[in-house]
Amino acid sequence: MPEEDEEIIDNVLRVVADSPSVAVEEVGIEDPLADLGFNTQSLRELAFTFNKDDYFRPLGIGLVPDDVADCGTVAELVELVIKELSNEPPPRRAKRPDR
Repeated sequence: MPEEDEEIIDNVLRVVADSPSVAVEEVGIEDPLADLGFNTQSLRELAFTFNKDDYFRPLGIGLVPDDVADCGTVAELVELVIKELSNEPPPRRAKRPDR
């Protein structure tokens, strides 16, 4: 894994862990976002947190709230952020049944 990707992953984990929705002390890459305390609304709000973050904002990130809300795990969120930063279209996932 390139060093740049590791830095992005570390910063995604930091933003997720700092979120008021997170109900655990440690966040892992494979953790389901729902198990961390996120719901659809708090995931949408997380997009704005990323967009304003001191690390991600200078990189030109512009996450779409519904794309973030479609993520089920931290790994899917990392994938979304990496794709956004590389100007690739976001991965399309099937809507989860809780929506």
